[in-house]
Amino acid sequence: MASQPAPKKAPPKKPTAKKKPAARKSAAGVSAPAKKAAPPKKATPKPERASSAIKSDSSTDNADKGLTPKQQRFVDEYMVDLNATQAAIRAGYSRHTAGEQGCQLLAKLNIQAAISIARKAQQERTGITADRVLTEIALVAFADARELVEVRKGCCRHCWGEGFKRQRTVGEMNADMVEWRKDGKDPADFDQEGGIGYNPHRPPHPDCPDCVGEGHARTVIKDTRQLSQAAVALYAGAKETKYGIEVLSHSKMDAVEKLAKHVGLYEKDNQQKADPLSSLLTRIAQGNSNGFVPVAVDPERQPATGLPMRADVGDDDED
Repeated sequence: MASQPAPKKAPPKKPTAKKKPAARKSAAGVSAPAKKAAPPKKATPKPERASSAIKSDSSTDNADKGLTPKQQRFVDEYMVDLNATQAAIRAGYSRHTAGEQGCQLLAKLNIQAAISIARKAQQERTGITADRVLTEIALVAFADARELVEVRKGCCRHCWGEGFKRQRTVGEMNADMVEWRKDGKDPADFDQEGGIGYNPHRPPHPDCPDCVGEGHARTVIKDTRQLSQAAVALYAGAKETKYGIEVLSHSKMDAVEKLAKHVGLYEKDNQQKADPLSSLLTRIAQGNSNGFVPVAVDPERQPATGLPMRADVGDDDED
């Protein structure tokens, strides 16, 4: 048998590129929205650059104020205790010339402006302003001290007793009756004197022969939980002594004096001077028509040199 020819091999297929899947179409033929690209990541600043930026800001602040770093340190230290000498020492100036340096620094306008700005900032932080301090001083000056302690007068034991005899309270009367009976005495012989009903809060009787209508005085300390704002400012505490409780208070006269200086009641503190025209008119009205005050010795009159001084001779002394 004749052999069959071998079948021809099929040519190799060329590799075809894979197609990307088509985008899905939405309903009604509207294409789906494309995806948004992710925003780029922000680079985080390095700490070294941040520190350099802070330094540059502080340097610009000092440059705007016209201060050197050493002068700015002096301003900061001066706000601590308002002592120029100690502030200069803490700022790095020489201890031997700190007093002079402090005076010179305070005399500079840019330092004065920096201190003023720092003081305003300090007042805003602490809430301590001139108005608040003045209000506190005014509260002490015009507070009523009787809100802290009072001296009250009440009736004595005889003021409202029967026949101005000694009067008891109900408790005192019962206690005296019990003691009377313990001694085996007849209750009918008990002397009730002025009866019961004694109340020390009642006013004195003007015709009382015992206290002559003056009554008895007692000291009353007020409850500090119920004080007014002015009384709270006046109150300085309390302490126990061997004589009782002593209530402490701030000085009202010191507060009044500070207010008087503030409003300019003192001529020296307010730098007021007498009006020369008013003084001249006052002297003229007092009888001196020329307005000048005569003096016993004229300081501008100089004696003639070489001639002896002699007393003037009047007309009556001439021959």
